[in-house]
Amino acid sequence: MLGFGETPLLPPTTPPDPNRLAHAPTEDLTHTLPDNRTLSYATYGSASPSAPTMFLFHGMPGSRLCGRNWDKLCQRLPARLIALDRPGCGLSTPGDRGLKEWPQDVLSLADHLGIERFSVVGASGGGPFALACARWIPRERLRGATVVCGIGPVEALLDTVPVLSWRFGGLTPWVLKLAARYVVLPSILAPYGTKDPSQLKRVLEDQCVTPEEKALIAPSGDSESWGSLDDSVAQFLEAFKQGSVGAMQDGTVLCRDWGFDLKEVDSGKVWLVHGDHDRTAPVEVARWMDERLGGGRLKVLEGKTHFTIWKDHSEEIFRQSAEA
Repeated sequence: MLGFGETPLLPPTTPPDPNRLAHAPTEDLTHTLPDNRTLSYATYGSASPSAPTMFLFHGMPGSRLCGRNWDKLCQRLPARLIALDRPGCGLSTPGDRGLKEWPQDVLSLADHLGIERFSVVGASGGGPFALACARWIPRERLRGATVVCGIGPVEALLDTVPVLSWRFGGLTPWVLKLAARYVVLPSILAPYGTKDPSQLKRVLEDQCVTPEEKALIAPSGDSESWGSLDDSVAQFLEAFKQGSVGAMQDGTVLCRDWGFDLKEVDSGKVWLVHGDHDRTAPVEVARWMDERLGGGRLKVLEGKTHFTIWKDHSEEIFRQSAEA
């Protein structure tokens, strides 16, 4: 039921395809972690055990089904792409697991699958989790960590947004973290919480505002380099399979202290990729992170947004990660 003053969403341009909303058997895989939690994952790309392996960390909100977008690409490379659900997302057990604990879960799955060496790719809100792997997974196991349009720590906003530069004796960081956790985060997640595929598809269509974004989601768009919008609908439906618990936990982790300094990260394993027209994660934050990683780790792509960066650069991103 609509509230007073609310207007109903228009239907999507085309209704979601039920076949795209269904899951393949390889998309609902689970691993029991040492503490008996469930870690869910999906496999894409090459099925060859000898192909280089990449673990993919979804955005916030998101789920393991994000890997669909690059299934054909990774078959062609060839490379194995394994996408994981973080705690509370998809089929993974909810739990207060921070960035420091995430690499342990990744290593547990790698050991379970018999994968000795691998790389990681973190998209948007998955970026900090990729950096955590670069911090705590030893070089003999982790070949590289790629961060695409990564979210930065609260400290980065304090240093790059002029109005936030006044610290007021430490009060500003405290207020900013509270606002991010209890105001900004719920507002970001609210549009995705619907269980109606048609409504969710319309939400995603409305979020595409530039001509390039609109072209990318058009029925005749380049599905080879991105996938279909219906795949994104399936991904977000899965992200909220257990309600908002996973997405809220994800956001809480990103809003609080990360538990490590970027200067502690083995920056030789890190590659940052960012669009200079990114409205979700400002490129200034990426430059801030690059500076603390020692510099020279950032590639800025002109004219690309948080979404369109994948259109022309997916192959470059995944090939570099697979060959790291």
